[in-house]
Amino acid sequence: MKKVAVVTGGSEGIGFSIAEKFIKEGFAVVILSRREGEGKEAERKLNQKGEAKWIKASVDNEEDCQNVATIIKETYGAVDVLVNNAGVTGTRVDFFDLDMKEVAKTININVLGTIQMMKYIAPLMTERKGVIVNIGSLCGYLVNTESIAYHASKGAVRLVTQTAAKELAQYGIRVVSVAPAWVATQMCQSVLDADPEAEEHGKSLHMMHKILTPAQIAGVVYLATTEDASAINGTTIMADDGYTAFKL
Repeated sequence: MKKVAVVTGGSEGIGFSIAEKFIKEGFAVVILSRREGEGKEAERKLNQKGEAKWIKASVDNEEDCQNVATIIKETYGAVDVLVNNAGVTGTRVDFFDLDMKEVAKTININVLGTIQMMKYIAPLMTERKGVIVNIGSLCGYLVNTESIAYHASKGAVRLVTQTAAKELAQYGIRVVSVAPAWVATQMCQSVLDADPEAEEHGKSLHMMHKILTPAQIAGVVYLATTEDASAINGTTIMADDGYTAFKL
């Protein structure tokens, strides 16, 4: 029986690379995203390499999460891997100019979305003793100005991962987090575009002096779900090329 992986935010960037990796490893992959055009195009590309299904969903919408679980149960019966990758950085802004609606949006997608997906997909994972990987960030450990909501959300993902691991251990489900540093994605590029000097500074803080690629993060995520990594649970894997070694 083919294994099944669910990847939120799977139509582009890190999420798409994660979906590609699991396809390559023989999984059927379900990707979730909000935008239909990008979702269907990602589904088409993935189906050229294996078996993929796109479902339109916003992870901060509980009804969408419930619907996703229903569709997956009817289509596949069970889930082996859930990767909570969907996330937003929010708008960089001075503290006194914070838009609380934007703050709430960032928290709702990055934190509430992660919790809701675990709530509705985990029951489909008990039969196969699955693995959940939550995509965190080095921003869950380090802080910077003008991005309080994002840092708070990724710090929360770290603790959500630890708590969920303790909650779900009784069902044989492992929960880990992977925290990347700077990755060459559209989301990262928007930050670099706003600060022309940021890219060189970012490279200088990676030990290999390169911005990471989505494929590198996908490799770490896949490894975390394998039997070889079965001792890793309730913790965060820093996929940061030594970035935090410079800071902590």
